[in-house]
Amino acid sequence: MKNPYSVLGIPEGASPEQVKAAYKLLAQKYQSDGRKMDEINQAYDYIIMNSSGYSSSAGYSQAGADYSDIRSKISSGRLDDAQIILDGIPEGSRDAQWYYLKGTIQQKRGWLEEAANNFATASRLDPSNNTYKMAYNKVINARSGGYRTERRRTRSGRDNDCSYCDCCCDLLCADACCECMGGDLISCC
Repeated sequence: MKNPYSVLGIPEGASPEQVKAAYKLLAQKYQSDGRKMDEINQAYDYIIMNSSGYSSSAGYSQAGADYSDIRSKISSGRLDDAQIILDGIPEGSRDAQWYYLKGTIQQKRGWLEEAANNFATASRLDPSNNTYKMAYNKVINARSGGYRTERRRTRSGRDNDCSYCDCCCDLLCADACCECMGGDLISCC
């Protein structure tokens, strides 16, 4: 492995803030280059794991978590790593943002029920945050099969959803299907 400090472009003994800043900058620059991102992630992980400030809760203090590292891991597709760090945060320190990020990971994995529960908890803990509400609504709509479309009315006041032409087309399609199966829905003579 290359020198992790040179991979991130920082001096040895750099502060945790410098390491995070360099990682974020490189992650944004190389997010579409999988091989380069692997090298950057390994260097970052090595520095973080071997720094004197590393603890079992992944560098998070009881006073509150710094979620920027988790967000960058999620945006670079490192969901397992983000999950491990999130789960390392003690239950007593989990705030609305923790539940939002947990829901984001679950949503990206397609676990919509769990994501909805976590987004709901985030919204309940911080009711003024519209991002949490929008994430919850998006998952609920995805779970139920999509967004509802409003009905449009024609000038005459009738619903535009069902016209006579639509009925005729549907009937002709049904007839064609029946004829393919040997039957006849509309007999001509």
